[in-house]
Amino acid sequence: MVNYVLKFALLTMAIIFSAAGVAQEAEVIASVDKNPIIQSEPFTLTVTINDDVSESVWDAEQQLKDFRILNVRSSRRTSVINGVTTRTTSFIVNLQAPATPGIVRIPPIQIGAAKSNAIELTILDAATSVDELEQRPAFIRTSLESKRVYVQQQFKLVSRLYLSANLHSGNLIAPNLAEAEVVQFGKDEESYEIINGKRYQVFQRTYLITPQRSGDLTLEGPVFEGQITRDTNRSVFSAIATTQPVSAVAVPTSITVLPRPADWQGHWLPSELVSVSVERANPEQPVEVGQPITLTYRVTAIGVNTEQLPALSFENIENASVYPESPEFASTTRNGRVIAQRAQTVAVIPRQAGAFEIPAVQVEWFNTRLGQAQIAASEPITLEISPSSQPATPNPATAEPKATEPAQASSAEQPEPAASAAEPALYYYLAIIFALLWLLTLIIWAWWWLRRPSATKKAVGHSEQDGSSASWRHVQKVALTNDATATDLALRQWARETYQLPMQDLFELAHYFSHQPLTSQIEHLQRCRFSSSGASWLEGKALIRALKAAQKHRKVDRQKIPQLSPLYPN
Repeated sequence: MVNYVLKFALLTMAIIFSAAGVAQEAEVIASVDKNPIIQSEPFTLTVTINDDVSESVWDAEQQLKDFRILNVRSSRRTSVINGVTTRTTSFIVNLQAPATPGIVRIPPIQIGAAKSNAIELTILDAATSVDELEQRPAFIRTSLESKRVYVQQQFKLVSRLYLSANLHSGNLIAPNLAEAEVVQFGKDEESYEIINGKRYQVFQRTYLITPQRSGDLTLEGPVFEGQITRDTNRSVFSAIATTQPVSAVAVPTSITVLPRPADWQGHWLPSELVSVSVERANPEQPVEVGQPITLTYRVTAIGVNTEQLPALSFENIENASVYPESPEFASTTRNGRVIAQRAQTVAVIPRQAGAFEIPAVQVEWFNTRLGQAQIAASEPITLEISPSSQPATPNPATAEPKATEPAQASSAEQPEPAASAAEPALYYYLAIIFALLWLLTLIIWAWWWLRRPSATKKAVGHSEQDGSSASWRHVQKVALTNDATATDLALRQWARETYQLPMQDLFELAHYFSHQPLTSQIEHLQRCRFSSSGASWLEGKALIRALKAAQKHRKVDRQKIPQLSPLYPN
């Protein structure tokens, strides 16, 4: 009996050691889903090892540094056949083929001590491989509005995704251009097209691209990754739909971005068409001195963003007070073009009667079609200003005495001119008395003010950090809700009331304080408001902290200013 137990134990140990020896012989296999490959086309590399390993044992970035890696994922599989357990780990890598046709080599993939086989890929020229491209289950064609544009000039790219089967799921990645703003324009369009007798499902998407730097650049096309549905008949009684992963990429395109002209001065506004118009409220109503003239100016431009529209200047209106309101921006589309508009209402109050002219408001812009500078201007407005109809208060000191009665007046009425002449003298003495009383009041007020220098300084210093003002409380309220638009408007209103800043631009507040944390927060707020990616603004608390710190920093700096030495020292 002992011999049987000993033999069984030895046999069991032999099997265990044998299995361990087999497990140590790792094997790595590499394969691709297609070969040859069209230039810049995505393909899938699958690396499989007959062991259960973690993702950290293989660095795809290091071993495939000559290829552009789109994404990496892994999967594990365990199977038991006749009591034998087999474990495998697969790494699925989506790569993009090089942009240059020719032969490229994927080097052996090393995982631990094991290496895979090397793979040679044939890269075909996309321009001469249209037939090969159309044999793919998915491919992309693109068309550019123009391959020669100016910096900050907006142009369109139309992308058309062709699928030979129904789309199950997928993601279309936007095109990429170095230092450029890329946003989707409009909604996707779906249609069907037959190419060489083959039916394709077509998805069309349009992008607006605004380059931010000049030079000869490469526009990388959109990339598609997804799954299509294919029907597989497994029996005569049922048909089960299966999915197949597919990927496609558009061929890169070379474009030339021209810089702004060397002699250009001022705001850069590249557009196809710019116009400036003005409307007057109640144009038929006569205008008197001191009455406001309400004007609304509109700057309209095609093919630009609203933030590219320039600020308007009203400084050249003479003999009048000008009060511009905050501008309003709007954007719309018409006939496939983006139209941006800036509307600003201005109140103009004339100060003298007579002929009054409001000159034209001009905007200099660059015509991208003609390649030259042009000026868009509103119509000048000429008005006749009437004197104010409000009754003027007579000045007693300069009032004219009543005319004397004719010589036929009776002798009893002759003393009246003497009494009338005495009235101006009485008013004159009263005016002197009131002037002396007013001067005495000023002297007493000045003496009281000089007696309280500390209280005055405290009040002045507190005005910049008045936490009890309604505008400051409103700033805190909307900032804590992380409402970027409401915070922008509230900051402008608070800065106007507290520091008398014009606040045509929120950066005026940053320049006023010259405090880097506050400047950084304002820049982040503006980026979130106008970014094409629609980034959320979540820095309301940080903005309030930076604003309080900037106020404190400014107060400390003002206290550090040395006092001037006496002009005539003793």
